Amino acid sequence: MNWKKALTLSVFFAIGVFLFVKLMDMVEDKSELFNYMSSAPIWAISMTFTMGFLAIVSRGYRWVLLIEPLGYKASGFRAVCAVAFGYFANTFVPRSGEVARCAALNSTDDIPVNKLLGTVITERVVDLIMLFLFMSIALVTNYDAVISLFGKIKRPDSSGFQNYIIVFVIAIILIVFMIRSAKTSNHPIQKKIVEFVLGIGKGIKSVLLMKRRIAFIFHTFFIWIMYFLMSYGLFISMDGSRGIGIFESVWVMVSGGFGMVFPAPGGIGSYQWAVTLGFESLGYDQLVGVSVGNVVWLTQTGMIIIVGTLGYFFLAAFRMSLKKSTPE
Repeated sequence: MNWKKALTLSVFFAIGVFLFVKLMDMVEDKSELFNYMSSAPIWAISMTFTMGFLAIVSRGYRWVLLIEPLGYKASGFRAVCAVAFGYFANTFVPRSGEVARCAALNSTDDIPVNKLLGTVITERVVDLIMLFLFMSIALVTNYDAVISLFGKIKRPDSSGFQNYIIVFVIAIILIVFMIRSAKTSNHPIQKKIVEFVLGIGKGIKSVLLMKRRIAFIFHTFFIWIMYFLMSYGLFISMDGSRGIGIFESVWVMVSGGFGMVFPAPGGIGSYQWAVTLGFESLGYDQLVGVSVGNVVWLTQTGMIIIVGTLGYFFLAAFRMSLKKSTPE
């Protein structure tokens, strides 16, 4: 990691910690916060842990379905381990998990990293669609709460937005021009760039060539149902939020999802803040949002660290067995 990346990571980590500390400072009665957090029953914490783990397992097997049309056969178990390791990497270095899990599976199943990255991009597109689906459900069923929350967010002026569109269009044109010119070039670096970009494109197209689309759709919905249930169990069992409804819970889950978009390591600070805003927009006390957000974040972070560590060691052990079985 170079100094620029290290500086960027440090800045976002500092912002995340600042958000968390600021949110905690807003809570006047710390003992009451501890009581609220302590009200989380073991069964709900176990449910959150388990549902989060099942989502990772399902992601691993869904990834195998995306890889198959590329002509490669990946191990389901090792794909799950790679996904778990990717989540582990994201906890400490935001946005590093996508590359980390591709590199991990490449080292064990010998599938090109660029093609794996293409499948991961496809996953992100599908996840974005699912996020908007849940967001639509939240909007329809909690219209007043959604408007209340988004009313607090300052919208960018139209001229600034237009500038972003212009820059985006110019960037696309330049990328297309560079690829087309590089195809006719004999320069080895340019050829590698073209191969890498085309590999990503093939990975994205893999979903169109998929034979087991029904299984892919099943895993996609299963993953997002697990995301909902891993929060819902704590929502309905902790002091202050026990009366929350299913659709209200969907809105708080979506709010927390937007908090995780912020590139703070593991979503520290930003997740708790987003969940708190979600609860407040529904009329709940700030203390409720902070306590529930803390318990969900702590449980999920603990699960990711445990499962990600195990995934890394399983992959490392398999790589060692490959080296022993390969004649020198």
